Amino acid sequence: MAINAYRYSTLNTALEFKLPEINAYIPSPTELEYEAGYIRRYFIQKANDSNSFVYEVSKDSYTGFVNSPFFKNVSLDWQIKGSVDEIRTANSKSIKFASQKLDAVKLYLPNTLQFSKQ
Repeated sequence: MAINAYRYSTLNTALEFKLPEINAYIPSPTELEYEAGYIRRYFIQKANDSNSFVYEVSKDSYTGFVNSPFFKNVSLDWQIKGSVDEIRTANSKSIKFASQKLDAVKLYLPNTLQFSKQ
């Protein structure tokens, strides 16, 4: 059976999909967020490779990955205000909870006092 080039091209084009572009993001807490005491952080990783790089992304970028079967994702609350012990404890708990869904996030967040103000 001969392959119809037009039909092949049409089917191939119909099956094409584009992955969202990954733009790494470093949060900069605002004074309002420091008053609130925490920020929300968003992370993604390729779903088929648990050793792949973990990206921190903005909230807007994150929404593009939430329903993607190609990426695992997790968001967490990150305490930025309080005593050193309070911040470390809260952020360690956030990392532990997030690691249940995205194990490598703990490697991305070694500094539990990141962005903190005591």
